[in-house]
Amino acid sequence: MSQFDFQNITVNNVNFQNVNSGQSTQYKMFETAYRYAFIELEIEGNIYTIQPIDYVGETPLGNGDYTYQINANDSQDQYGKLSLILVKK
Repeated sequence: MSQFDFQNITVNNVNFQNVNSGQSTQYKMFETAYRYAFIELEIEGNIYTIQPIDYVGETPLGNGDYTYQINANDSQDQYGKLSLILVKK
């Protein structure tokens, strides 16, 4: 979990509510999802991104409830601050 509050969260072009440190958003339905995703969000007015290059060789996730756990480190690098862990519920 992150020590930071996240605002304007986008996961694969789907918008999520803002979330405070240590909290979760509600589940949303996706037609197709993979073990990693495009993520963009704001922390303290700065935009940070996880940008997959492609999904070649990846298998879509099966039906079920999954969570992308997003973590943020102390870096100020737009593409190096965030990390992602897939959790199956």
